[in-house]
Amino acid sequence: MGPIERYDVSSIEQPTKADLERLARRRLDARRRGRELVLTGVGARLRLLLAVTGLDEVFVIGGEGVPEGLPEPEG
Repeated sequence: MGPIERYDVSSIEQPTKADLERLARRRLDARRRGRELVLTGVGARLRLLLAVTGLDEVFVIGGEGVPEGLPEPEG
């Protein structure tokens, strides 16, 4: 697994289909650059939507620290 790219999604309070599409595109772009996208600041509604759609299995959801098993982000 490559370096981490953190993406703060705390501003997504009422997630929409467009938000999910944007996140999927961002994850794809990160993977193409050899990076692992980690979502931070995931609110309850977005977390629920990711779970309902099965995307919680695709995205790495992090908190303040680095999720277990991932390398530290490059500075």
